[in-house]
Order: sequence, then structure tokens, then C-alpha cells
Amino acid sequence: MSSNKGNFAVALAALALAISVYGVFTDNEVIVTQAGETVSSNNDEYNGQWAENNSNDSVNAEILELRRYILDLEERLNNQQFNDVEAPQGMPVQADFEDAVLEVIALKEEKDRQKLKEKNPMYGFYEDLPEDYEIRIKTDPDYARQVGKDLKAQIVDENLSATERLAAMSQLQMTMFMLNKTEMPEYDYEAVDAILSIGRNSSDDKVKIQALEVVAHTPVADARVSDSFMSLLEKEDNDYIRSMAAEGLVAQYYKSQSKQPELSKKVAQDILGLYDNASDAKLKQLFDNIIGDARMLDELRNAAGQ
Repeated sequence: MSSNKGNFAVALAALALAISVYGVFTDNEVIVTQAGETVSSNNDEYNGQWAENNSNDSVNAEILELRRYILDLEERLNNQQFNDVEAPQGMPVQADFEDAVLEVIALKEEKDRQKLKEKNPMYGFYEDLPEDYEIRIKTDPDYARQVGKDLKAQIVDENLSATERLAAMSQLQMTMFMLNKTEMPEYDYEAVDAILSIGRNSSDDKVKIQALEVVAHTPVADARVSDSFMSLLEKEDNDYIRSMAAEGLVAQYYKSQSKQPELSKKVAQDILGLYDNASDAKLKQLFDNIIGDARMLDELRNAAGQ
């Protein structure tokens, strides 16, 4: 009975390790034989194909070693079944397998983190946050204040890369939402302008777009912010950048209504100036899509004093 349990445990461990390896390091099909079946793969050819599909030499070598380990343990499992005796090294084998599986899982998690950072480095910070980040932000005011100060310092630090500064702004916004707030002392005009400056000073449309996406709906209502959106609408050729700037300008109108009526009036006038005098049909269409209907257009005209 104990022999059967040992066999079953080893079989499960082998299967788990093989599946983990499959999910991490290759898109090719990996076959692990069940207990009692004969292993029919040619090891050299199999390992050669594995290596060919893996660009990371160090990881490739480690996985090849793990595969050889699987095949060796399968053979030992078959021998156990034929002899129907409990191998004295059964427990160490199980322990080794558990360690190997955990190692592969750790490699998978690290690879997933790297993929996320490569795909969108601006949001790569999320994977590096402490596990208790959200609860500490909500329960420790001193910690939350210090995080805000540190992030603000990164946002305005021109010695950091654009990606690092954009990531800091994204984290500051996320932290604000976690706290269920619409404003924070650190999330001020200086921080917003620092991000807008990244977009203004970059010749890379990708960086411009990322910067605009971060601050287009900023809670900071400021004439200088709306002027930046106006400038983008007048000078940019990229349709998506202009659409984000148009959204930002309309958002400034709404955000300034309650506390800054004069700014709200100015922004309404700016929007209508672009809308009524647009020689570019695409620009007018952008505002049509955002404004939505005649009722909203009438509201803007009333706010502008027309």
C-alpha cells in the first residue's frame, strides 16, 4: 500500500513538473507518460528541439536538466512497479520533485513579470509592489504620505527616464483611487505639467500617447493644463493624440464648473472656438463624438456666454 502511495506521489510530481515546464518555456506539446507506460521519446532529439525553441541559454540548460530528471524518475517509477517494493529513496525523490516544481513556478512568475514590463513598462511597477501595499496605504497614513512624496519626487525628476516618471504618475493615480480620493497634495499642477512636458518634448508618438493617457482625465483643473490640451489640438497631426487632448479639454470644463466658474467659461469658449471655426473636418468630428448631442452643445454655448 505504501509503495502504491509513493508511486502515485512521484507520478503526480512528474506530471506537475512537466506541465509547469510546458507552460513556461515552450509552446510545443510536451508529453509525459503515465505510470506504467513506456517512454518512447528519443531524448537527444527531444532535448535538441527544446533547446532550439528557447532563446535563453541558461534557462534552456536548466530545463533540459529537469527534463532528463523527469525521464530518469519515470524509469525508476516503472522499476518500482515491477518490483512492487518501496524504494528507500522515495521520500528524497518526492522532496526533490517538490523543490523542482517550486523552482519552475518561480521562474514562470518571473518570466510573466518581465513580459508585462516589456509589453507596457509604464505599468510594470505594479508587479514590484509589496503584497500588503494596498492595505498599508489604507491603514497607515504616514506610509501613504511618504509614498505620495516619493512618487512626486520621481515624477518631477528630469534625471529619470520618461518611462520611470510615467510609471510614478500611474502609481500615484492608482494610490489615490485606492484611497477613494479625487485629489492628493502631491497630485498637483507641477506633477501634471511634468508629465505633459514629457509629451511635449518627445518626438516619439508612443511616449506622447502614454503621457496624455496618464493625465487626460487629471483631477487638476488649471488654465495652464487646458492651454496645453489646446496646443496639442492645434499642432498635432496624430488623430489619437488629438482625440485624447480633446477629451482632456472637455474634462477640464467639467472639473472646473463647481469651484472655478471663470475657468469653466474660458474652457467652454476655447472648445467652441475650435468647434465652430475648425477647417479640419476630423477635428470637428472629434468634438462631435465627445460632446455627443445638441443638448450638450447648447450647455457649452450657455457656459461660454453665447
